[in-house]
Amino acid sequence: MTKATIVKMPNTKQFEFGGLNLQLRLDGNSILSIEKRLDESIVGLFLKGQGEAKIPATNKLLIVLQGANQTSNVSESDIVAAFGRYVDEGHSTLDLFATINELLEESGFFGNKKTEKEATNGESLDNEPEAPSELL
Repeated sequence: MTKATIVKMPNTKQFEFGGLNLQLRLDGNSILSIEKRLDESIVGLFLKGQGEAKIPATNKLLIVLQGANQTSNVSESDIVAAFGRYVDEGHSTLDLFATINELLEESGFFGNKKTEKEATNGESLDNEPEAPSELL
């Protein structure tokens, strides 16, 4: 697919991967499908038994990529072939890991990050409440 023929779907992450233009999105169905194929939770990919961080095997990253892909007519064998081209282009498995991690963050998979102002609606517990101003 050329870039000119790609229509960006809402709430997707565009990813050029070994000659494929993928649109990635993690919704409820894709998460369930991915976890069924992996036989573990997506969070389990990134954590060891003692809670230590780990980098998942490349084949597991490709399962997440395939499950999150919203582009039509892209088979698993297309993803595997594209991975070979992706590596030949000078990318590494750590680059793929970073993209999957960004996708998970953008999808809110690790929770929503709120600024302090958003979390408190601008109110502070440190300030004394102001007395209402008297009418003139």
